[in-house]
Amino acid sequence: MTKYKGKYYYQYSAPGTQYKSYADGYYVSDKPLGPFTYASNNPFSAKPECFINGAGHSATFQDKYGNYWHISTMTISVKDIFERRLGLFPVTFDKEGNMITHTEFGDYPMVMPDHKIKDISELFPGWMMLSYKKAAQASSILEGHPVSFAFDEEIRDYWSAKTGHKGEWLSVDLGKGATVKAVQINFAENNTQLFGRDGILAQQYLIEYSADNKVWKKLIDETNNTEDLTHQYHVMKTPLQIKYLKVTNYRVPGGTFAISGFRVFGSRSGKKPTKVNSFQIARDAADARNVKLSWKKQPGAIGYNIRFGTKKDKLYRAYQVYGETDITIRSLNKDQKYWFAVDAFGENGITKGSPQ
Repeated sequence: MTKYKGKYYYQYSAPGTQYKSYADGYYVSDKPLGPFTYASNNPFSAKPECFINGAGHSATFQDKYGNYWHISTMTISVKDIFERRLGLFPVTFDKEGNMITHTEFGDYPMVMPDHKIKDISELFPGWMMLSYKKAAQASSILEGHPVSFAFDEEIRDYWSAKTGHKGEWLSVDLGKGATVKAVQINFAENNTQLFGRDGILAQQYLIEYSADNKVWKKLIDETNNTEDLTHQYHVMKTPLQIKYLKVTNYRVPGGTFAISGFRVFGSRSGKKPTKVNSFQIARDAADARNVKLSWKKQPGAIGYNIRFGTKKDKLYRAYQVYGETDITIRSLNKDQKYWFAVDAFGENGITKGSPQ
C-alpha cells in the first residue's frame, strides 16, 4: 500500500509471473482499511510487449528527492517458470489522484534524476533503437540460435556461438549515419551448469567499432571485468558515428558465449516517421476485454506505441510493437470505454498520433 496526499493505494498483481501480461492494479480509499474503490486506469503497471515484459509483483517507493518509482518483476519464464528480472519504472500521480506507472519505452535508456522532477519527459533522453534487425555476423553459430536472435528485441531467444572459448565474437552493421550513445549487451545462459552465485567468474569481453569491418578500434574494454552482471549497459562519454560494432568473448562464467540482445541506442539525422493519421478499432462484442487495432505501415517507422486510456487526455497505458501493423489487446475493463492513439517510432525519433 502507498499513501499519497491522504489517499491509500492498495496494490495487487495478476495474472501470474509466467505471463507476458503480468501486471499490477490498485484500489484507492481515504482510509487505510477501506472501503476501497477500483481504479479506472487498471492495470496501472503493465509492459506486455518488446524486449522484456511484465511489470507486475512490484513495490512502490520514493527516492531521496521525492520521486516515486515502481520496481517490478519482468518475466522470461523459458528455463523455469520463475525465470525473471527486475525492472524500474517512474511513477507519477495526475491531478485527480490516478497513479501512473510509465512503461512506455520502458526498456530503453532512461535518465536517473538527481532532483525532484517536474515532468516525466525529463527522464527520456530520446535515444532510439539503432540495432533492430540489422545485418550481423559471428565467429560461429550454434544450431537453433542464429545471429538474428540477438537483434530481434526478444529476451526469450538468443544467438549462441558453438563454444565459450576466448575469441568467439558477434558483430553488427548499423548502416550509415548512426550516432551511438549507449550499448547494452544482454548475455544469455546457454549450457551452463552453475547453481547459486558464490564463486562465479564474471563475463569478460571487448567491444570494438569499425568503419569498414576490417580495421577495429577499442570502444569498451571489459576484459578484466569482475562484476557479475548479466545485463551490461554502457553510455558513451562522447557519442560516436559508428557503422560496425563487435563484441568479442574473453571469458564466460559457464557454457557457450551467448547473447539475447546486442542493443544499440542513439540517433540519426533523417526525418521522423510519418504520422499514423487513422486506424481501425474493433472491440470484441462477445468479450469486451478484447480489442483489435490495425493501421497502415508508416515510412521511417520500425515500430509503434499504442497508447490508450479511459479519457482522451489520459492515455496512460502503452503497448509497444515492432514491425506489426495490427495488435489485439486483451486487458481492457469490459464495462469501460477507451480512447486510443498510435505513435510511430523509428531510428530518427517519434511521431505522436491523435486519439480516437
